Amino acid sequence: MYAREGVAPTLLALQDESGEDVLLLLLAAWLQQQGRTLSTDVWQQVHAQQACWREELMLPLRQARRALAQQIALQAQYQRLKAIEIEVELQRLQVLEDSLGRGDCADQAVQAALGAACSGPVNGRRAQLLVQLAGLLSLR
Repeated sequence: MYAREGVAPTLLALQDESGEDVLLLLLAAWLQQQGRTLSTDVWQQVHAQQACWREELMLPLRQARRALAQQIALQAQYQRLKAIEIEVELQRLQVLEDSLGRGDCADQAVQAALGAACSGPVNGRRAQLLVQLAGLLSLR
């Protein structure tokens, strides 16, 4: 899904502008494609688990990678760190998927699924980006 045209920049805008977790949005989209979404209670649990992981591991890793991006002499290290970041995120997606039982899921519309994955209210720019993401993922 991430490789589809326009998806990556939209997800990164949601991450950088609204503080959303790209992995949770991808998880919501994947669940929707499977005909599954999570209840509000389960999303709250997933958010809590993901927040610890994100703050302890991903944010420092991302900050280090972004700092290296500006250092021309360190571009090889930047690329290695970027590859590690992607690998860690892919493994985390697998952990998230594996942790969800079929019984935790119910059918909902894609925008509701994506909105439920958000950490804040779905309005303004966040709502616009979610509509754009749903269209890019061809889920509606």
